[in-house]
Amino acid sequence: MDLKEFAALKPGDRIDNHMSGSHGQVMEAAPRGVHVAWGGNNIVTFFYNVAGTAWTHWSLSEPVE
Repeated sequence: MDLKEFAALKPGDRIDNHMSGSHGQVMEAAPRGVHVAWGGNNIVTFFYNVAGTAWTHWSLSEPVE
């Protein structure tokens, strides 16, 4: 994921972390970063700042049909 893709994330977007093989969902999005719930746990979220680099290992998940 590049900076433009990261900035476009919105609540409900599903992401894949290729570095760890995990899957998450964006719960909140703001100009400074996003809160992501990993592994289907929607209670605990982790904040990822735009100034960080963790999100460079992410991609949007393909929609499940």
